[in-house]
Amino acid sequence: MNNSILKLKLKRVDPVKYAMIATLTYLAIILLIFVPMMLIASVVGATQDLVGGFAMLGGGIFAIIFILIFYGVIIFIVTLLAALLLNFILKKTGGLPIEFENTEVDVTQVGQDFLKEKY
Repeated sequence: MNNSILKLKLKRVDPVKYAMIATLTYLAIILLIFVPMMLIASVVGATQDLVGGFAMLGGGIFAIIFILIFYGVIIFIVTLLAALLLNFILKKTGGLPIEFENTEVDVTQVGQDFLKEKY
């Protein structure tokens, strides 16, 4: 058996923390995709229904802020519910086995080796 493998079991996640991390991740992706699309659409002067709707809302900056807040709230709620469901399933199934590989040097071993050399 390989001693560098650490076996752990995921029993629960913090739903609020999980939802916050997922929301910030998704909003960063939305910023990378949505903002350039809105800026290009406003420069080109596209008159599609979507852009026209944003123009009625006050233009690009307001639409970007509105969409980020709207998506942020929706993503947070959906992810919070998903984390609660995940916790329920983890509890019913006994957890999720996870294996980690230890790539760091054991600090206690280094300390013992140091003491042997010094004294």
